[in-house]
Amino acid sequence: MKTAVAFTFAASASAGFLDTKQEHIVPMPMHQYKEDCGTETRLHFNPNAPMFLQQDNVPGAGIDKFKPFKTVLKDGFLEVDCVKDYMYYRGDKFGDNKHDYKLGPVSNVSIVHYADHVAKEDQVQMTQKVCFEFCRTVPNMGFFGIVNGRGCYCTPYFKPMESDSSQCDSVCEGETTLMCGGKSKSSVFAMHMCDSTKDDVSTRSGTAGGLKASMDSKVKAAKGFSNDLQSAGESLQKSFGAVGDSGATGLAQNAKVFAGTLVHKAEDAEAVAKQLGSLVSAANGLKDFTSPATVTKAERIMEDIDETVAEGEAVTGELDDLTDLANPSTKGSTGAAKQYNAVMYFVDKDFKDVPTTCSGDAVAEPITGLNEDGCAAACDANIHSCVGFQYFKSGGKQTCFLLSKFSTGFYYTGCGKKAPFEAKCFAKLSKFEGTTLKPNPSGKCAQCFKKLTKADRCFK
Repeated sequence: MKTAVAFTFAASASAGFLDTKQEHIVPMPMHQYKEDCGTETRLHFNPNAPMFLQQDNVPGAGIDKFKPFKTVLKDGFLEVDCVKDYMYYRGDKFGDNKHDYKLGPVSNVSIVHYADHVAKEDQVQMTQKVCFEFCRTVPNMGFFGIVNGRGCYCTPYFKPMESDSSQCDSVCEGETTLMCGGKSKSSVFAMHMCDSTKDDVSTRSGTAGGLKASMDSKVKAAKGFSNDLQSAGESLQKSFGAVGDSGATGLAQNAKVFAGTLVHKAEDAEAVAKQLGSLVSAANGLKDFTSPATVTKAERIMEDIDETVAEGEAVTGELDDLTDLANPSTKGSTGAAKQYNAVMYFVDKDFKDVPTTCSGDAVAEPITGLNEDGCAAACDANIHSCVGFQYFKSGGKQTCFLLSKFSTGFYYTGCGKKAPFEAKCFAKLSKFEGTTLKPNPSGKCAQCFKKLTKADRCFK
């Protein structure tokens, strides 16, 4: 999106409703129609178009409610790229590609198609001007694209995806001297807001700055959780490795692996946040918006901000998902552990209070920073799979591992009245009340431990 492509504009009677007398080419490689700003569009729209039927969910950068398609909001456009656009293939929330829509959990935006919304009697052969006239009336859209000579759509941003070596070599069906995309690629055009470059930059800069602040906070939290998981994993491996408890050391290794996954995603988010910060600084450093050079630079910065904000929203969503796994919400968790009992209660009640470790089939990822109630609530949240959890507390740090099945375990009878740190394995009462988890040599007990070791010693 960083290179603007200059081109020659040829007027055509079939190009739409723009007044060609008002058009002029400015020193920037942009076609401008300043006199149209603030007027009402002369296009007629199809009230039965899928997005108009959404009522409270009409299209826009945030799919927010607004009075659509009335006022002219953009005064110019210029070509910026030829790409296979992810938005065209995966960003259509309401049209023919709605089953491939992927942006709901990420940025909740949608593209808007000309053919779906302009009344058939008003539709004309596609040109760059026709597509611009349509898209410039749609709030929150910064770009438009044309595919295969005729497929016009509006989008808040565009995102290149992997493609073949084909080019944007399809002529516009209504103006054969110009190109309008290719069989799989879009000719993408940036639109300029009416007389508001300075305000546009300020708004984009504010959006980028706000997202950066949010991302910085989330990166800090994620790195903290990662550090806690890493240190807990190292400590647990050292303690239980020394006494041959392979199940506990396996859980510790899982904590370290997930710590790595979490910190790498946090670093990805940190890099995007840093890029946003640089763009905010560049935007805030612009002066003299009467200069065409400044306006051109501002347009490029805004395009970069739009692209980076989209990237930031995507990576933040991914980081949020991992952070929620590492430290799930504990709302309403008070007393949740009362629905669980020490696993030895279902094996040998004489040892239900001794330190215990257990391993088995994992549910979700290792968790840090939750007490017994929080771990129990996290297990409850995985209602169809979680049957218990392993809990550790050492040096004020708490770690737990959710399990869908118990496999091996150790119970330590040599710790006396005080173990070096807490190690408890819990089983859900509703799953095992009236049953046993004691290993059965016959192998006929599906829920029982396969191996449970009595250790007449203590871990360190």
